[in-house]
Amino acid sequence: MGLLERFLKFGEEHELISHEHPTLLAVSGGRDSVLLVHLFEQAKLPFGIAHCNFQLRGENSERDEELVRNLAAEMGVPLFVKRFDTRASAEKQGISIEMAARTLRYEWFELLRSAENYQYIALAHHQNDSVETVLLNLTRGTGISGLHGILPKRDVLIRPLLFLTREEVTQAVEENKLVYREDESNFSTDYLRNKIRLEVVPPLKEINPSLEKTFQENSKRFEELEVLLKSYSEQLRNKLFVETASKAHQIELKALQELQPLRTLLYELFKPYQFLPEVLDDLVSIWHKDNRTGKQFFSDTHKLLLNREHLLLQKNEPFDLPRLFLSLGQEVIYQGYRLTVKRAEGLNKTNEFGKVAVDADKLRFPLLVRSWQEGDWFRPLGMRGKKKLSDYFISLKIPRFHKKEIPLIVNGNGDIVWVVPYRMDDRYKITDKTKKVAILECV
Repeated sequence: MGLLERFLKFGEEHELISHEHPTLLAVSGGRDSVLLVHLFEQAKLPFGIAHCNFQLRGENSERDEELVRNLAAEMGVPLFVKRFDTRASAEKQGISIEMAARTLRYEWFELLRSAENYQYIALAHHQNDSVETVLLNLTRGTGISGLHGILPKRDVLIRPLLFLTREEVTQAVEENKLVYREDESNFSTDYLRNKIRLEVVPPLKEINPSLEKTFQENSKRFEELEVLLKSYSEQLRNKLFVETASKAHQIELKALQELQPLRTLLYELFKPYQFLPEVLDDLVSIWHKDNRTGKQFFSDTHKLLLNREHLLLQKNEPFDLPRLFLSLGQEVIYQGYRLTVKRAEGLNKTNEFGKVAVDADKLRFPLLVRSWQEGDWFRPLGMRGKKKLSDYFISLKIPRFHKKEIPLIVNGNGDIVWVVPYRMDDRYKITDKTKKVAILECV
């Protein structure tokens, strides 16, 4: 079976491709993403190209952008290019450059996807990327979800090249004489992923030349095991967690102590309440002792109170958070962010990072600016259902303590309009019925 046939077969099996709805391809200019473009073009699938210039590699970043521009022009497809001040963003948020680039990239991709009506965002990960992800997760510590590696499809993110190994990608690029750019940082062992790729994987492939295929088969088993564990844990939680009159939950201590396997089930039971494994290990180490009564264990959102026969699960007491009000044409400073709201000229559909355009007629002034609180939710732009902010922050890999510093702009009716500077609420986007536009901006 040829490469194109394998590509189409994999895409159809995992429902990744469509001839009716266009896909937004994330293209860096490297061999993987260039091959992705080539296959979409060969398959005559509708697509556009998005390129991020993180301005981290000087002239090489400019040449990457130039190659992608030429590729889009050659294919005759829509091109979207965004230049980011990645270092400044990382410094402002107190996170690594790698994490800042990831956040900037995915937020912009989603804004584009929604604004330009693309069905999916296609990423050029292959089997070796998945192997490296599993090994990286094992190195850092992981649960079952970290063992299935990269999935072909997660929400609107798709990975149509996961049927290929790195060697197969290289072979296909050479056979088709595709022009691409090599990122020299891929050869630096200063990055943990590169160290795994260059120093850990080769000895493993000497032991098992079919390493990628083995990991792919294992991935399917772990994915199924994760589904089974979640289902069983949910049934167990419904049985053991008894709601009290005060909306807390009382849990029989003896029933928890008899769980097998203990730590795996304990972690899954309390996972929705954000308890870290180390905290639960502390709980286990003390729950047989005579002086256990009155001991407390905390997560970001909840606490566990231990007595002789039961655990009591409660929400943390609310803490005082700064709250400011923002009116049209006004500016406020909140947690280091300068926030403004002003009327736009015409129907301006900006999709710049740090700036959003909303339907002005839906705003109820003054807007409230505050931090995250337990129970907060919004409807992320481009999605139909609502999402808890705590889950959204986890998906962005935002440090657990940093999330309390992220400003939220809240409408007068209580809706969260914008999670600054990341994503706005879908209910406030500009539509064909919009008459007036307001621009919310943070600098």
